[in-house]
Amino acid sequence: MFTECYCTQFRRSANALTGIYDNALRPVGLKITQLSLLRALDRLGAATYNEVAAEVALDKTTISRNLKLLTDSGWVTVSIEEDARFRVASLSPAGRKILREAEPHWRAAQTEVENEMKKYLKGPAKAALLDALETLQRVGSKRLDG
Repeated sequence: MFTECYCTQFRRSANALTGIYDNALRPVGLKITQLSLLRALDRLGAATYNEVAAEVALDKTTISRNLKLLTDSGWVTVSIEEDARFRVASLSPAGRKILREAEPHWRAAQTEVENEMKKYLKGPAKAALLDALETLQRVGSKRLDG
């Protein structure tokens, strides 16, 4: 199971992390991917699909598919525009409610991950881990942009 390939190890870790958060969010009927989009819309307010895609670093096709699921669940409202580039999504009242309900479950998963990381990181695990992950994201973005 061991490999020295960072990419493989990060992918395995990402899958394991997704499982931790999905399990924690199960009582409210959300997956972490859905919660991430709801939180992004909460931060952005009303936003086009392109703006949401940029906020969560996903392609527009994935955003369209996932926002449709959230819309069908009643958590997101979307303006009715012929051209998808101009559709604007925002949280519905039910979306705001599910975010509030999900918060303690998300926090439990977050705490579980932080507690595990403290074993390997000196100082506050949250700051060190987030700094490292954001650095990797910037490096990856530069390569894609360049």
